[in-house]
Amino acid sequence: MRKNLFIILFIYSNFIFSQYEIIIEATVLDYTTNKPVSLANVNFKYTNVGTFTNNSGNFNLKYDEKLISLEDIFVINAKGFKSQEIKASELYKFLSNTNKFYLKRENTINSWVKDFSLSTIEDAQPKLFGKIFTVSGPIQGATIRIKNSLIESQSDFEGYFNIDAEVDDVLIINYLGMTEKQTVVVDFNDLYILLKTEAQILDEVVLSSSKNEDNEADTGYGKKNVDAVGFSNSTITKKDISPGANNLLDVIRGRFAGVKIEGFTTPRIIIRGGTGSMNTPAYAIYDIDGLIFSDFPYFVNPQQIESMTILKSYGATNRYGSVGRGGVFVIKMNNLYKGSSQILDSALIKGNDYAEELNMISSENNSKYIIELEQASSFENAKEIYSNQTSSLEFKSIPYYFDSYDYFVRWNKDFAFAILTSAVLSAKSNPKALKAMAYKMETIGRNNDAELIYEHLFKIRPTHEQSYRDLALIYAKNKKYVLSADIYKKILLNLIDEVEVLGLQKTIANEAYHLYTTNSDAFDFKNFPINILKKSLPDLDLNKTQKINNANLAPIIKPQDFGYDYRVVFDWSDSNIEFNVQFVSPSKKFFNWSHTKFENKKQLVDEIKFGYNTEEFIIDDSQKGEWLVNIDSFSIESDINPTFLKYTVYKNYGRANEIHKTKFINLNKLNQKITLDKLFYN
Repeated sequence: MRKNLFIILFIYSNFIFSQYEIIIEATVLDYTTNKPVSLANVNFKYTNVGTFTNNSGNFNLKYDEKLISLEDIFVINAKGFKSQEIKASELYKFLSNTNKFYLKRENTINSWVKDFSLSTIEDAQPKLFGKIFTVSGPIQGATIRIKNSLIESQSDFEGYFNIDAEVDDVLIINYLGMTEKQTVVVDFNDLYILLKTEAQILDEVVLSSSKNEDNEADTGYGKKNVDAVGFSNSTITKKDISPGANNLLDVIRGRFAGVKIEGFTTPRIIIRGGTGSMNTPAYAIYDIDGLIFSDFPYFVNPQQIESMTILKSYGATNRYGSVGRGGVFVIKMNNLYKGSSQILDSALIKGNDYAEELNMISSENNSKYIIELEQASSFENAKEIYSNQTSSLEFKSIPYYFDSYDYFVRWNKDFAFAILTSAVLSAKSNPKALKAMAYKMETIGRNNDAELIYEHLFKIRPTHEQSYRDLALIYAKNKKYVLSADIYKKILLNLIDEVEVLGLQKTIANEAYHLYTTNSDAFDFKNFPINILKKSLPDLDLNKTQKINNANLAPIIKPQDFGYDYRVVFDWSDSNIEFNVQFVSPSKKFFNWSHTKFENKKQLVDEIKFGYNTEEFIIDDSQKGEWLVNIDSFSIESDINPTFLKYTVYKNYGRANEIHKTKFINLNKLNQKITLDKLFYN
């Protein structure tokens, strides 16, 4: 039976019984503007049946009729609006006439919550439209921002963008591997902006013999000053490798100038430009996907090499320490499939010995503004200093908001939090800043406020897979298990239009499993796609079944079947950032994971294309003792809105004794490699 597409009844039968599945398809609208209300929570009160509206205000709610009685209460609520409630018996009558629900605005809620939650409905239309492209075609994911503001936009898959700019505003356009471009808005005619690759700019400089004022180059580990680095390198790619090459020597021999091979059974390579001498030559080492080998790596299959670069001078290889004095062959192999977790057993491979002594990350703040505030003798005095600072500042940066919060929380928590909420409202069109603010909210335990920001990010970035993952995770943190499970289910069954989850497959699988094993009684577990999760995490033994009411149901995952000793998760606010993470085992072997254009460009491009910025690492059944987590940042950014990183480490993830901690780092402040954390594995 089907009525006007509003309620659809499907009959399922077997030899024993018949039952109905009810499907409600409807739309939630703003009573004032008639615009769709996204992320409205739709559910039956005190049951595990629920869902949420998409960015068009539509929802699709399916449930077994036996789960809901005619007396159960159907509820629709959304932040900034009054809730609407109706009995199930009245709901069915209502839906026989219309499938539109109208929500009225709430006037009594916290003002910042109301202003922020309604901002995507009330915001004025952007004034400026344009397109970003290269000589090869349009650019998807270019960032367009207004100088000295937090107003930002991003180009779509055809290169088009729109932004709320004014005449005389300066637009700054960035994209991975392209030189930054600035242009002044002179009128509201459509802008067509051509970006050039960094290689094109370099060619122009060489041909014209003009001075390169930027004077920075990509060393492979981020942008550094050319004069300071003094590097020399050369690169070949898989296209340059002969199909007849049987080992790495076949690839190297005759391909690189200044390379001398000694020996055959145990070859050693000398690179001209290394820092050895005639009597004590320094031999090259091999960096293979972040793992360091001093012995010749015969195991490398030449046909699996993506690229190979020689870094010749000590100035370009100082990150390797003294072992790099003879130069480095940096070899990138074909990547594993996207969305995989990094398993850190590879930190035990021979050759990657760790001998550094690094400082621990410090929370000390040397900002001149905080130094001024530290002179305050009272809360009132501190507010006066803060007022003078803000009135003299041309523009308040994101770090300034965060530093001010950290200072004032000692005096007055409400005043300090008001500083953060003012920052949120000022950055409501800036996803990079909003992500940083959501991370900050989580770090200080304001998960409900973080939820509000993640919901806003979902509304302004509905095609980014990160938007769905972050929302599912924060809903689970805030015990909204039905909504969290509904998002995971939609992701796993590929039910989200215009979103293909590729980069976060394994991360989402782990988090969906975690929700299922710890809170399956809080939602309709029978419809949870366990079989898909089994394929995503094949190492788990999930073949057990549990009988309930004499019926074999889907496999029930037991908590002891799932879990990790340590799960380490990094989230960052901008995919264009370049940094390196290093794990060091108790036996002083290290594993590097690089988020750089040189070593991991494919992932960086995918992050921009598909919209994700998370990586997880698993330490399980591994060496006991102290593990180090080191980090180094290579990008140079503006202090107005730098990239922030959220570091979350779970111990006994998915088990009854799970604990976790979160750190929040401004990557722009890292001017040297530091130790971020020490994990004691016992």
